[in-house]
Amino acid sequence: RLCFGFRSYWGDNGGLPNFGYPLSEEFDERNQPPPAGDGQIHTVQYFERARFEYHPEYQGTKYETLLGLLGTEYLQIHPAPADAVARQNPSTPPADPTAPPTQAQSLHAVPGFNAFLAGDGSPAAIAFNQKTIDMVKAAGFEWVHFQVSWAQIEQNGAGIYDPSSLDNITSQTSRNGIKLLVSVVGPTPGWAGGSVSIPSNTAQFRDLMRFLSGRYKGKVQAWEIWNEQNLASNSGGRVDVGPYVELLKAAHEGVKAGDSSAIVLFGALTPNGLDRPDLAVADDLYLQRAYEYSNGKLSDYFDALGAHPGSNDNSPDQWWPGNPGTDGWDNDNSFYFRRIEDLRAIMVRWGDSDKQIWLTEFGWTTANDAPGYEYGAAISEQLQAQYLVRAFEIGRTEWPWVGPMFVWNLNYSIITSASDEKYPWAVLRGDWSPRPAYDALKAMPK
Repeated sequence: RLCFGFRSYWGDNGGLPNFGYPLSEEFDERNQPPPAGDGQIHTVQYFERARFEYHPEYQGTKYETLLGLLGTEYLQIHPAPADAVARQNPSTPPADPTAPPTQAQSLHAVPGFNAFLAGDGSPAAIAFNQKTIDMVKAAGFEWVHFQVSWAQIEQNGAGIYDPSSLDNITSQTSRNGIKLLVSVVGPTPGWAGGSVSIPSNTAQFRDLMRFLSGRYKGKVQAWEIWNEQNLASNSGGRVDVGPYVELLKAAHEGVKAGDSSAIVLFGALTPNGLDRPDLAVADDLYLQRAYEYSNGKLSDYFDALGAHPGSNDNSPDQWWPGNPGTDGWDNDNSFYFRRIEDLRAIMVRWGDSDKQIWLTEFGWTTANDAPGYEYGAAISEQLQAQYLVRAFEIGRTEWPWVGPMFVWNLNYSIITSASDEKYPWAVLRGDWSPRPAYDALKAMPK
């Protein structure tokens, strides 16, 4: 039965489709200590897809009933299998403090940009790319992230590759000392289905990744497998962790066969608080279910976790529920930069404390004309600059487990109109002149 004051919240916020049926009566429960919780005792009730938490100090406000961090709450009552956390055994010798840093340690919080690079090899494309590379290096950055679709590389048939675009880009970036993270995404080629669904023929995708990693060994340092696959629109209309885990396994095998030193990233999930496979599944829930699907073997299929933290109109120091924003987009932790800490908690619980999280896209949009980005009106150019620099400071000083951090974005303002949603996220203007954010990133400690 619905208990306490939770009935009205349940009914006013989607009811059965959103939260499911109650799994418990109301009872008192102590939260985990920060950062996962507040360490206090609260009246709670569990539902199939949520945990309600009562806060009398907020009586009469929208914060009276808060939602728990589902991934964390689930792990409290469903511990990870013992074999999944075996690596945490204290009998394992500690790392030698005098040894040189590992590759992951040396990549701690290094800055990068998401940038558009042209691949047609024309004089105009070469000049555009060189200008982009020069702006990357002038800011003191040396990493760039971009996407390439499977259909673009293998459109003419299985095993018939056309890497000319990537050849042109990687030759130029390599000559200029730029390190690359490349995301391989949908759609699939027409002969393989021609859709944005997670590919079912994992052997063909494994062959693709073996070809790519071998061809670009030394030029592409890391490969991200798919992008925001917890969105139904990026998963063929329905989110399902199983096909993605199988794809990731095959991709990891392929990448390592072509270049054993290349880093394989679990594709970054989009931050959200839903559990609607027909629309989206929360990033923390998706990650937890991916571990469960493989009984912890997921750890063998990736070297680092890609992630897209929230931002909206919230500062990097705010989070839900302990220090929420006040202007909307504030009542779920997926709206916040520190959402990454929820994902980190899940990784640690499953024995992956030694893996990094790479922020493959993060940033703050200023005023944005595109529908769904209304929160950008609250972010001035000065705030955008301030928040980006603070985010890197958090990465350097508070998150020893964070890897490269890629600002979204450097230069999409050059190739889009002001009405495009990507335009106001850029740190360069449409004429290549720097916005305050670019200057601030250039000046920050590296």
